[in-house]
Amino acid sequence: MELGSAMKPPPTGRERILREAIRLFAERGYDRTSVPDIQEAAGLSRGSGALYKHFSSKEDLLATAIDQFVDTAREGRAELGETTLSIDENSRRLVESMLEKLGANRDVLRILWRDLEHFPALKASARGEIMQSTYLAVADWLRERQRQGELRPHDSEAIAAVIVGSVAMFRVFEAIWGERAIEISDERFASAWGDLLLGGLRPKPV
Repeated sequence: MELGSAMKPPPTGRERILREAIRLFAERGYDRTSVPDIQEAAGLSRGSGALYKHFSSKEDLLATAIDQFVDTAREGRAELGETTLSIDENSRRLVESMLEKLGANRDVLRILWRDLEHFPALKASARGEIMQSTYLAVADWLRERQRQGELRPHDSEAIAAVIVGSVAMFRVFEAIWGERAIEISDERFASAWGDLLLGGLRPKPV
């Protein structure tokens, strides 16, 4: 390690409990994971009740995991609105950012896919804050690029649905199956998406 480089501090007890809870929920399912299981995985005594110093319940852990994912999605939308890259760089970065943020939340993706049916409020939050708001943010970005003359007239909401849906499912299938359906790197995926987007929407020469 280079002199002066900052070391990441060790996780706090709360962070360790949340990390292990997310891992166990993803591996076993929410219903098949008990509070003692989480405490043991976090290095605590199974019967200590130490988890309750940080979280009010197992459901509170699940809600916190979803809230963190919502915050990640919000950060991605903020980055999209602040970028000053060219349309070529921006289109690639758009897909790379989504892949990166979804990839960092693979376990939460598995939980979202499988375990939220009995938690309607959490399901609605994930649906609205993660997916719907991201679709709308990408549609706004596409409309602005169209307004600037960088993209030709198009149905921005439909294109956004195609972009976000395909990127999300690329990651969801990976999370569910534990491997990629086809060995395509994130870099190749993002590059292909940029080629398709710009090839189809770049204004034709007059």
